Amino acid sequence: MGTLLLNLGQCGNQIAMQLFNVMDRSCIHEGNMYLRRTESCVYHTLLVDTESKILKPIQEDRKQYSFLDPKNILYFQYGRGNNWGLGYMNQKQKQKLNQKTGKQQGANAFRSNTNEISIESYCTENQQILEQAMNQIRREIEKTDYFLSIQYMMSLAGGTGSGLGSRLLEEAKDIFQDVDMNVIAILPNRTGETPLQHYNTLLSVSHLQQYSDSVIYFENDRIYQMLSQIGSKQIDKSVDLSNVNEYIASCILNMLWINDNHTNNKYYQEMISDCCITPGHKFIELMGAPYLLFNKWNLGPLCSWEDLIKSSFDQFQFEKYETEENQLIEQVAKQLSQPSNFKKQNCSLKVISVFRSENVQKTLVDSDSHFKFLEKKIQNTFNPISWNPDAVDLHFIQERCSQKGHDQKMNFTMVNSNKIVPILKGISEIAYQKFRSNAYLHWYWKYGMENQDFEHAFEMVQQIQDNYNYMCEN
Repeated sequence: MGTLLLNLGQCGNQIAMQLFNVMDRSCIHEGNMYLRRTESCVYHTLLVDTESKILKPIQEDRKQYSFLDPKNILYFQYGRGNNWGLGYMNQKQKQKLNQKTGKQQGANAFRSNTNEISIESYCTENQQILEQAMNQIRREIEKTDYFLSIQYMMSLAGGTGSGLGSRLLEEAKDIFQDVDMNVIAILPNRTGETPLQHYNTLLSVSHLQQYSDSVIYFENDRIYQMLSQIGSKQIDKSVDLSNVNEYIASCILNMLWINDNHTNNKYYQEMISDCCITPGHKFIELMGAPYLLFNKWNLGPLCSWEDLIKSSFDQFQFEKYETEENQLIEQVAKQLSQPSNFKKQNCSLKVISVFRSENVQKTLVDSDSHFKFLEKKIQNTFNPISWNPDAVDLHFIQERCSQKGHDQKMNFTMVNSNKIVPILKGISEIAYQKFRSNAYLHWYWKYGMENQDFEHAFEMVQQIQDNYNYMCEN
């Protein structure tokens, strides 16, 4: 039994390395591993990047990275310039480009760093990546007696994760039709990463909606603000990107380690499928406790269930700092002595929460005070939809830790809610303002993209918002 973790681009590979590091250091549990090959300690994982700076040192250092198969480390040389169109580019787009501008102009070189690279070179390299990646995916599937799913991990802001990731997902879905395709998507900061990030995210989300079975998303800036707030209370230390990756890795770890063959009768892949209640509602938020911050678990083995539940569920409730526009609305509402309706109440279509401990039945399920606290916290935090009697699904796993005398309580929660709506709305609005002004579009036209590609993406992202709004209003 196994799952393949397919990591794309700089962001996806950095988080994957954090995840493997946490797995190897963690003494809380042994066994599992959907991510390990049965005959060895080598992980079921494929690392892909269009540049060599991250993956080349990993492939060459076999002593430190013996848990990775060097054949599954694929890196290339040209990069994708933070451009979805360049990462996605295929022969069909190249033909369109040639028809529009003529073969000579379509193959014109442009400057990237210090090298003159032709459209033909990018197109050829994209095809090589696809062929090699599909071959390695097929080999990993063949090595597994019962294959669960492919977990893609990528950022939606750049060119490799968003563009090449979308292309790989589309190709893999066509070839491996019976395999579940789950995407762990890192949403970019609202501003500051690249001027193309809103276009890239828009186009990526449109493809994820069409070709993935689920999308587990993390917001970079929201996590950074949350960890900064927590860190300022606990330790005089500033949070950086490595801490954000560390947090994301620990959340993914909690998901992968919720069960093995003898401790729970439901695999995490089934829970992901249950959380996506319809094909139009597949965006899931992940949280859990304990999680890593500054290389330490935020809670110890002696923590109470109340502290654990609060630590986990409060991650869902954390709100990003208000923008100046939102603050102005709140100020005007106060002056008029009227409540502000700017923030619409969150509504959850599905909540799946797993609790694990050596004595979970006795200390949580059979304890009236603890269980009532849990039920109340779920209602107040997630606001499950009233028309679905199965909106909340709780699992309790009685499992002894591999370390003697170390009963580490754990919670892992996945939520499918309308919180994705304002996120997508914000991305669409910024992208549309640029699109209407024809800003930066020439960077996409040069790789064969057209207006209709963007118009289709806007329609698809709007449809996702409409789907969630309809379900939460009824």
